[in-house]
Amino acid sequence: MRFSMRNISIDLYKLISSSLLFLLFSTLVTVGFVVTVTGGVNHLFQLDVHLSGIEMAISLAMFVSLPFLFGRFCYYFYLMVKRGRRFGITVFCYQNLFNPFNFLLFPSLLNTYGHESRRRCLVSVILLTGIYGLVFFAGI
Repeated sequence: MRFSMRNISIDLYKLISSSLLFLLFSTLVTVGFVVTVTGGVNHLFQLDVHLSGIEMAISLAMFVSLPFLFGRFCYYFYLMVKRGRRFGITVFCYQNLFNPFNFLLFPSLLNTYGHESRRRCLVSVILLTGIYGLVFFAGI
């Protein structure tokens, strides 16, 4: 099943499979942490230990994804501004209200290469807000 907006599509099969892989990863992190710290497996069947493992896995995913997604956004934003502008549109002009970030809001100022870079920038922003929204609003 696939939901799609104009430029961004969401594949539910990939989303569910990656969520299951994350749960498997958090279980492995929990098992490794408990065995390393306690030297035994008798604490593995306690619920609070597994919740702590999921919190650690989410924290690890946050700390890894922040520089990656931020770097991805910066790279594709640079490509969008450098090569993705339509002919005759400068970086600072009245069409984008003298703000280069408005290229993300006005796709009419971009060529086909710029549309692709814009889509990748927006995916990075959506993933960043999703990950950090999960952490800050879930109370973990």
